Amino acid sequence: MKSLQEGLIATAMKRYGVPEWLAPYIYKYAKASNIEMVKHAISFINVRRKKGQVTGRYVRLPNGVTFDMKIVTHILNQFYYGVEATSRIAGKWSKEYTDYDHANFTKHFAKVAVEREKHARALKNMMEGLGKKIESPTKEIEDVFAAIEALNEWPDRLIATEIIIRDAYARPFGFIFYKVFYPVSPEFMRSLGKLFISKDDQETWANDEIKRVIALGALTSEHIVELSERILKLVYKSIDSEIPMAKRAGIELEAKLLRDVSVAYPLHTLQDLGVVVDIDTQMKQIAASSKKSR
Repeated sequence: MKSLQEGLIATAMKRYGVPEWLAPYIYKYAKASNIEMVKHAISFINVRRKKGQVTGRYVRLPNGVTFDMKIVTHILNQFYYGVEATSRIAGKWSKEYTDYDHANFTKHFAKVAVEREKHARALKNMMEGLGKKIESPTKEIEDVFAAIEALNEWPDRLIATEIIIRDAYARPFGFIFYKVFYPVSPEFMRSLGKLFISKDDQETWANDEIKRVIALGALTSEHIVELSERILKLVYKSIDSEIPMAKRAGIELEAKLLRDVSVAYPLHTLQDLGVVVDIDTQMKQIAASSKKSR
């Protein structure tokens, strides 16, 4: 029999179309919270027609939560670096020599470079509209994209950018970011919609290509799992390094929930695409590795 918390969460997940695999992570959050905190967390999703507010000192979300502008600026800077870095790396790859069999990869990354450049510009314009300047990213974020840039094989590059990074950052963080800030700044958020929530032709092609190489045996599950673990360890560290800031903002539990979901999301996507992966084992290994490296 479900507890009151589990019933509340299950109802909210169904109402907002949240994937069922997220339930264990949300239940874990709920165990460390009370009913009012769970209702409050759900209100991050259920913004309805309420609007937020932006001032020079803070951003008030549609559910009433207020963040100091310094925290908001910090988060925006990390997003900007990731989007800009993806554009730069994709542009570099698109200019590399490749054989006929991989010609579609260079075409794909050329389009990605252009799209991400537009998204980066929209983020920069949004920050300037808030009266803020672009600042240096954290070392942890730089490490993530340095690892991406170092990849040499075309399928690895595709999986890293179109599955791992997309599902670790844009899906969990970006969707919330988009839903929360759209009522505040719709003119800029429209430009970012594709990055966070839509599925375009390039993403469809990438998913089909990944399915193809897996079906053909060109990449083994072991290889893909190793690649994912290597990058997701860095992703975990990049989010975990922000926990002290989240604690000061009063959202430590929510930040830890998003951290765990960010690691699990791409693993579930890869599993759906045919990769054989023990997600619970990978999650434990990634978390343990991060703790050892502190």
